[in-house]
Formats: sequence, structure tokens, C-alpha cells
Amino acid sequence: MTLERDEIVKTIVRETIEERFAGEFVFDPIRVVEDVDEFGPDATGETYLTITIVYDGDQKNLDPGWTGSLIRRIRPRLIEAGIKEFPSPSWVEKSEWLSIQRKWQRRNRGSSLDSA
Repeated sequence: MTLERDEIVKTIVRETIEERFAGEFVFDPIRVVEDVDEFGPDATGETYLTITIVYDGDQKNLDPGWTGSLIRRIRPRLIEAGIKEFPSPSWVEKSEWLSIQRKWQRRNRGSSLDSA
């Protein structure tokens, strides 16, 4: 994934979630990684986007009905922007982010992770 495409995905995700949760949360970082589905129904090696959304705020206000439908909210905009890979978002509390980030760094032998 190019830096430009990465920024397009982040912008679409950020605009969409901030429209719904303006003032309730801080979303930072939003991490986008292109992955390959090697174990899907037909194991074709199809690429998809893992989108990690790190949030800071009261989790009770993070509407699960809305967050669960984020894919259908961003997918049309991604396709319109020329990004065909299927998005797979996950939500991580800011308090958990540092430990997750460290695990990823160890797994990737110390390679740096992008930030927002």
C-alpha cells in the first residue's frame, strides 16, 4: 500500500467516525495495513485492509451498533477513491495501544509502526 493510499483510507475513516463521535473521543492513531487472506473460503490470497482505530474516551459512549456498521459506511467511499480492498476495522482503547504496538514491533523484528 502506498503512502498516498494509506492517507486516503485514514482520511475516510477519520472523517466518518469524527462525524458521529465529534467531541466525545480522540481517535489517534488510525493504522492501516494491507494484509492477505490466505485462509478464506477459497484461499485465493485476496488482499484486505486491517484498520486499527485507537480511541481515547469513555468506551460506554462507543455505540456498538454504529461501530459494527463502519464497514458499510466507509466501503462506498473507499471504492469511489479507487481502493477496492475490503476494510476490516478494529477498535483499541488508548490505554491498551502501547502494549499492542510493542507486540507488533517484536513480531516485526523492531520495524517501526506508522502513526496517525
